[in-house]
Amino acid sequence: MLDLRRLRLLRELKLRGTLASVASALSYSPSAVSQQLAILEKEAGVKLLVPTGRRLQLTPQAEILVEHTTRLLEQLELMEAEMNSSLDAVGGTVRMAVFQSAALGIVPQALTSLSAKYPTLRVEVTQREPESALASVWAREFDLVIAEQYPGHSAHRPPDLDREVLCFDRLRLGTPPGSSIRSIESMLNRLIRDPFGGKQLAEYGIVANRDGRLTVDSSRFEAAMSADPEGLNKLFMGELALI
Repeated sequence: MLDLRRLRLLRELKLRGTLASVASALSYSPSAVSQQLAILEKEAGVKLLVPTGRRLQLTPQAEILVEHTTRLLEQLELMEAEMNSSLDAVGGTVRMAVFQSAALGIVPQALTSLSAKYPTLRVEVTQREPESALASVWAREFDLVIAEQYPGHSAHRPPDLDREVLCFDRLRLGTPPGSSIRSIESMLNRLIRDPFGGKQLAEYGIVANRDGRLTVDSSRFEAAMSADPEGLNKLFMGELALI
């Protein structure tokens, strides 16, 4: 019979990409992770990992095991949750990741309410940006995450995560009197092309598209940095700098 702990290591490798990342996340040594995966491979009787450069690629058979392992972990969590819900008192530890604005605006009131209703419940709060937090909750580093989503742009949400909308915030834009979207676009383009400290943002592949988003051409950025490593300092520091 396959060992669930070793199956979880295989799933972690799928999520994190390297043995070192798995070892760091689970407080193991890379050699211990490698040894356990080798034992799992013997238990399965098939090849599970193939070296690809400095990484290990999962075989199709390993992908099947990972898919079923995810379901097994979900069933174990549901079993534990149902058992806990049968108890009179609500207790235990909830690990929560939250971005800074929510940590200041939502979490304090929520913790106060939880403390009054469930005094034996412990909540561990970690400040984390939504994109990495969503990946971490999928990897089961956290039990829940408070994230944000903007129209037309949001952090990637891994599959199999349940989502609950907490609230909506209006977005407000402050502009000079008589300005318009067209004038804002013009202001952004002027900002990108005006020299600051003898440098332009445009030199680094930074452009504003028609909906006002700033994007960066990574190849132009790298080329500009190679040509003048101190260029960004000139843009952002000094008497004639941008800020």
